[in-house]
This record gives sequence, C-alpha cells and structure tokens, in this order.
Amino acid sequence: MATRQRLSPLDASFLYYEKPHQRMHVGCVALLEGAIPFDAFVAAMGERLGSIPRYRQRPVRPFLDLGWPYWEEDGHFDVRRHLRHVAVPAPGDDAALHALIDTLFATPLDPDRPLWETYLIDGLAGGRAALLCKIHHAMIDGVSGVHLLEAMSDPVPRPERERRSRPAPVNGARSVLSALRPAALLEQARDAFQMLGTVATFLREPGSTLPFNAPIGDARRIVWASFPLDDFLVARGAADCKVNDVVLAVVSGALRRWLVSRGVATDGLCVRTLVPVSVRGTDDHMTLGNLVTAMIARLPIDVAEPRERLRRVSAEMRALKDQGQARGTGLALQLAGLLPAPVNALMARLMPSSVPLNTVTTNVPGPRETCRLLGRRIDEVHPIVPLFDGMGVEFAIMSYADRLSICAVADPQLVPDASEIGVHLHAAAEELAHALGIRDAAPAQPTAAGPRVAELMSPLVVTLAAGDSLTTAWSLMHRHRIRHLPVLEPEGRLIGLVTHRDLLAAAPSSLETSGTRDRVALSASVRVADVMETHVSVAAADEPAGLAGERMLRHKIGCLPVVEVNGRLAGIVTGDDFVRWATARMLPAEPVRQSA
Repeated sequence: MATRQRLSPLDASFLYYEKPHQRMHVGCVALLEGAIPFDAFVAAMGERLGSIPRYRQRPVRPFLDLGWPYWEEDGHFDVRRHLRHVAVPAPGDDAALHALIDTLFATPLDPDRPLWETYLIDGLAGGRAALLCKIHHAMIDGVSGVHLLEAMSDPVPRPERERRSRPAPVNGARSVLSALRPAALLEQARDAFQMLGTVATFLREPGSTLPFNAPIGDARRIVWASFPLDDFLVARGAADCKVNDVVLAVVSGALRRWLVSRGVATDGLCVRTLVPVSVRGTDDHMTLGNLVTAMIARLPIDVAEPRERLRRVSAEMRALKDQGQARGTGLALQLAGLLPAPVNALMARLMPSSVPLNTVTTNVPGPRETCRLLGRRIDEVHPIVPLFDGMGVEFAIMSYADRLSICAVADPQLVPDASEIGVHLHAAAEELAHALGIRDAAPAQPTAAGPRVAELMSPLVVTLAAGDSLTTAWSLMHRHRIRHLPVLEPEGRLIGLVTHRDLLAAAPSSLETSGTRDRVALSASVRVADVMETHVSVAAADEPAGLAGERMLRHKIGCLPVVEVNGRLAGIVTGDDFVRWATARMLPAEPVRQSA
C-alpha cells in the first residue's frame, strides 16, 4: 500500500475554511489569440497535467476531522472529467465573457474527485478563445500556480548553446553550525518573540470598516485591469521603490476613488491588507501546496496626492520587512500547525465574519516569456483569488510577459458596481504616472543599427539562490566588486535581482552600527528572497544594444540580466559595459604622439 501523504496544516486549513458561501479555489483566466480544437486540448492536458501526481489525487478528511487530511489516489481518475468545453453567448464580447466566468468560477468543485477543473471557452469576438482554470487552494499557492501554467503550456525548446552563467557558492554547513550554537538559538528565540509581538501589536490597533467588510454571499464578480509592465518598471525607477509598492499604491488609489464615488469620507481611515509572501526555496519548483507567510500592511487610502501615497506604501513595506513581520507571521503559522487537527478544523469553522483586515493583495511574478498552448499565443493571464468572509473585495496581481494584471474579485451584493473597479484602477495608475512625471517617457522604437547585447554583455555571472542570506550577497558583491546579483533557480532560470541598494535598504541603521559592512553582516538571518525584486527588466542576447541601454535609462537601473528563450540566464549587461564599449570606439586607432 502506498504511503499516505498528509496535508500540511496550512494546506489543510483551506479545506477547513471551505463553506457554501466561501469557496476556497483559486484560478486564472488566460486569453488566447485564437481557438484550439477541444480534442487536441484534452490530449495535451492529459499528458501535461495528468502526469502530475497531485492532479490525480483527492484529499480525504478523517471522520470528524480527528486526524489530518491526506492525499489519496483517485482510482477512477479520467482527465476528461475535469475538462469542459463551453462557448460565450453572442455577441462574444468582453461583457459576455465576464458574465460567463463569474458564473463558472462561483460553482464549487466536486469534493469526490481531484479538486481542479479547466474550461476551454470559445465564441469570443475575433475568433479568440480563453481558458478558465480552477484549482483548490489546498493544492497550490500563487507561485506553484505559475509553475502549473508553465506546465500546461507548450514546452520551450532548449537552445543549443549551453548556458555559461556561474552560480554563487553557498556555505550551508556554516549556517547549520551557527544555528546550533546556544547563543544563536537564544538570539533566534528572542527575535521570534519580538516578531510575534510586532504582529500582535499591529492587529490590536483599531482599524476601519469599509462598506464591503461584511458577511459575503456565494456569488462573485471578477474584474481585471491590464497594464503594460513597462509602466510599472518606469514608475519603480522614478520613485526608487519596488514594483509591488507601485501596485499597492495603484490599488490604494483605486479604492480611494471607489469610496469617494460612494460618498464615503476617506480622512482618517486605517485600511489593512494581507500581503502574502512566498517562502519557496530553490528546490521547491513544482512542489505544490502552500509555502507562504504574510505581512499586514496599511493602505494609505486617506492620502489624496498619488506620489505621497506611493512614498507611504514604500516606507510601510520597508518598515514591515525591517521588523521581520513576515517571519513573525510565519512563526505564528508554524505554532498554529502544532495544534491538533480537530482544533484547527474547529477554529476554521468558528472563524467570525468580522476580521481585523479589509482586503488581500497578492502579487506573483508570472512567466517572463510569452507562452503558447497548442501553438496559440497566450496574450494575457489574469489571476483569481477566493473571497474570505468579511472581505468583499480582494486583489490578485500577476505579471506575464510584457503585461501586468490587477484582478479584483468582489461580492456583487456588497459591491454592486464592481465593474467600476477596473476603471478606478486605470485612473489611479494614470494619475500616479502623471504625478511621477513619466507619462511622456515613451520607449524607443526598434532599430537594426548598432551592436547587439551579446557584444557587450558578460557571459560569466556571479549569482545567488533565493535562500541565501544577505550576508552572502554582501560578501559576493564586495569580493567581486559588483553591485548586482541575479537570483536563480537550480536549473538556471532567473527569478529575481538583488542590488547593492537593496542590501543597504534592508540593513540595520547606521546609527546602530559602525559601518556599512557591519550593517549588512547583521542581516545573516534575512534571505535574499525577502529583499529581491521579482519583476526584473531583462534583455535578449540578439537585442539591439541601443534599445537595452535606453530601457536602462528609462527604468533608472544599472544592469539588465540577459536571458534565453527558456528563461535561463545567459549573461548580464551593465552600465559599465556600455561605457567600455563606447570608450573603446572613441579612442584613436593609433597612439597620439606628443611633439617635442
């Protein structure tokens, strides 16, 4: 008999939270450039998804939840039971598509089968098609959902040229020995209690109740707003912050506009959002389940000026990271997982509809390369999150190729004008761009003249893994005299970038320590994943170098990782590379002789 695999306490909690009005499946809508045959779609999904063990398993809950649920192979698994073929009613416009998706997403998954289903949707105007993917939150989180999207897509051929990047060394043994020292253990325990105290203090502060903070029903409205990712990268450079800060500022501006349109005064509001944070390591690719913690941030909805809103968001997120709130929340989740399964199940059933949070904003970096399904290009991807009782609007954010989607899920009884949220998101993004003075910063047009990136880039790159410490990052920068470190998965795919500025921003204050090196050395317990930028500007080796340089100037960045079509790192090009190339061509061909 095969060994039963128990659900983790966090994965199990999403089963316990399931209620008739609170469905715990997540999903996405993928818009395709054209229709695909359903039979070919079934065959491809049978091969690509049916081969994933978790997709053939269903969760089993013991009698009265006296034990932890476990995964069991579905002896009657047939991929065709999980695939549906539907058509958008005439005229096949966006309104008809949204109405269909709202209905399909609100329906529950069959608990007697593996908890997922996918709809192929035809009949869209212009011959387009769409996919609606639904999968229970007990199976995946946002990052593993992106991995599944890539697994569903057509495989990308591996380039013939081997990748020549050089991964950074990781001294794991030293970290383990350090953790075993009594002094280190005592320090970690002290930090843990301090972080838990920070979370508890934050939750004790009085918050505001918004019109959508009430018991939810079982209907859903799904509204997305799609943006050029470049707009957010330019805003990040102009404001010297993270892309996630820009997104949160846009969401804050949209919520402020929605409240004002309903006659709600915004002065003095204390609005809180749950911001999930991935804790996946470099070896967790295609490891399904939930590997997350979270931070609780204030959204400055009471601030009218968009640039000041962004400054407040950036300062708030930086402070929460400095306080270790994500680690404190992670520790709280671990402690809750130590409780017996019946206690966890009972707590979920008794959870009140009034919670000390207003909304959720989860941001996941999607595939950097354009994906295809049976040869058809996937033009856009819009993520969908479930609604928790007491939060009638929640937001999921995902970048994909050169687009960024902010997708709101709303309860139509609490938010009858949910369709206006997309309008407010676009208006908030536009007013922020104007406030930052970047609306006229149009990208350059492609040109065939001049050198290619491959002629300037360095193919030997010092890199990091997501689980490395900031101390490791600082040591590598100091040793190699560099200011940028790409962060890679084990197979060489780029997942983030850490800069010298990131390390200084994350380090303790100079008032507490004597020097920069000491400040960063105190950050040994902080992972690279906690500070890296996941929405990274990149270049291709055959791209005109002029376009790459123009993008660096527009985004106000000092480097561009160079990636292959499969996302693997091929090299890096920096501002110094451009200076060296230009200087070499400005020097005279022969040495200038000095006259006597």
